[in-house]
Amino acid sequence: MKVFFLLIFFVAITSIGYAQNAQAYFNSSANLYVKDKKVEAMQSIRDGLNKYPNDAKLKALAEKMKQEKKEQDKKDQDKKDQDKKDQDKKEQEKKEQEKKDKEQKDQDKKDQEKKDQEKKDQEKKDQEKKDQEKKDEKKDPEKDKAEQDKNEQEKKDAQRQNAPDPDKLKDMKLTEEMAMKLLEAMKNQEKQYIQGNKRKATKAKDKSKPDW
Repeated sequence: MKVFFLLIFFVAITSIGYAQNAQAYFNSSANLYVKDKKVEAMQSIRDGLNKYPNDAKLKALAEKMKQEKKEQDKKDQDKKDQDKKDQDKKEQEKKEQEKKDKEQKDQDKKDQEKKDQEKKDQEKKDQEKKDQEKKDEKKDPEKDKAEQDKNEQEKKDAQRQNAPDPDKLKDMKLTEEMAMKLLEAMKNQEKQYIQGNKRKATKAKDKSKPDW
């Protein structure tokens, strides 16, 4: 009878010790997990289950920790995937912007080259125009002399035509004042005639038109 009681007592003591040791692993693991020391907490659970594989609390805690780890791993992976997408998007936007900048730069270069070419063409036209004007202004010396002689002759002819006849003045009985006015009118007429010839001489001859 004494042996039977001793056996019961031994089993009870063993059960109490087992429960206390399993609880210790549970408490230690839970404490580590709360402090965010998840690696150490998982190791403590494994050690506890190795010694007490049938402990319900240790099993439940281990399962909870595994589930949370899966969820955390999924969140980390989702975040990693999202970060990758964001990075890819930024790189794509950067490439597109660089492409736009290059196209704009090329267009600006073409526009500048076009402006430079137009400027050169205009300068060439202006220079050709100046050269042509110089050619038109340049005259043949012999021709100039002939024109001068012609003008002198026409001037003399005009003076002879406009010169008053002394006999006529006597017949007309002009006073000195009237004679002066007549001379003044002749001078004005002569000036107008000379100016008209000068304008004709300075006007360039259009070679495209016939002489007549």
